[in-house]
Amino acid sequence: MKKREEKLVAPGGVEKVLLHTCCAPCSGAIIEAMLNSGIEPVIYYCNPNIYPLEEYEIRKNECSRYARKLGLKIVDADNDHSAWLECVKGLEAEPERGARCLKCFKLRLTACAKYAAENGFTVITSTLDSSRWKSHEQIVEAGNYAASLYENITYWDYNWRKGGLTARRAEIIKENDFYNQRYCGCEFSIGHLKDSKPLIRKAVKERVAAMSETDKQTEADVLFSYLENSELVRNSKKILLYHPMADEIDVMKAVRKWAETKEIYLPAIEGDDIVIRQYKSEQDLKIGKYGILEPVGAVLDNPEEIDLVIVPGRAFDIRGYRLGRGKGYYDRLLPKMRAIKIGVCFDCQYIFRVPAEEHDIPMDYVVCRKLIEK
Repeated sequence: MKKREEKLVAPGGVEKVLLHTCCAPCSGAIIEAMLNSGIEPVIYYCNPNIYPLEEYEIRKNECSRYARKLGLKIVDADNDHSAWLECVKGLEAEPERGARCLKCFKLRLTACAKYAAENGFTVITSTLDSSRWKSHEQIVEAGNYAASLYENITYWDYNWRKGGLTARRAEIIKENDFYNQRYCGCEFSIGHLKDSKPLIRKAVKERVAAMSETDKQTEADVLFSYLENSELVRNSKKILLYHPMADEIDVMKAVRKWAETKEIYLPAIEGDDIVIRQYKSEQDLKIGKYGILEPVGAVLDNPEEIDLVIVPGRAFDIRGYRLGRGKGYYDRLLPKMRAIKIGVCFDCQYIFRVPAEEHDIPMDYVVCRKLIEK
């Protein structure tokens, strides 16, 4: 463990601090600095803002792994995402460092202060203040507010970006191979980040990768049942679906069944565009561009004949806007169609906002399990 010349002194000179921790990358340098100064932190993991559950578990597990490595105690607080949503209700569109963030900080640090008061701590602080994406002033305000609710609790308002801690933070991330994200974990924050399209793609890709095959199939089955019984599908004669990649909702059950009574089409890539080919059977599929199975059936020359199109994507938002993989295939196809457009996705791919430009075409509907079961 590297030494720092500056010794930290907690309020009152205490040697034990309750450290609210948001993630392992933000914690590493702070924990190291405390230990080097003779201060023992007890890690308090309380982050109900993080969504989906898979993302929450990954970050919690990384904190637990680091705590075990250092022989430190970690407190696993309850993760009530629904209560957090209620807390920030009406502030969903706020930018980073806006009113939503302050509300969020107060909720999490109040829980930390409550635990401290009930378990013999007198000083609390938070790794939230190590992030350049967050407002130091907001975090201090929230910490002081939380501490004021309980007797003999002080919020340590040290700026954890000072004294070389930011540089050491980057080193510790590499040394420990920490899972690292460039957004707070809240579903409302990521769309506000600069250059957010690649960040959203990366974040959502990692969320889907964390899902089990059983969970993926469960969500696909819920979607199939819902669409199977919808009037949109019943009333459509010509439907364009897709052959799924590993990180997309598997719609092949629908493809096979609906082909018995309807004209089913799948996309095929030719050059820079999608052409629409009719699907007849599994035997009519061949491996095409990007390793995706494509039909060899007749090309539908007029895309306007399609009644309904089921569209995959990296992410969809509450307005119906879609974020693809960045190649623009559907961006070029959809303007040629008059079909009803349904975006389908896993729950973790449905987010508050994706960046949208004037030429982007929103879906008429977005379907995922949590919307169906709402």
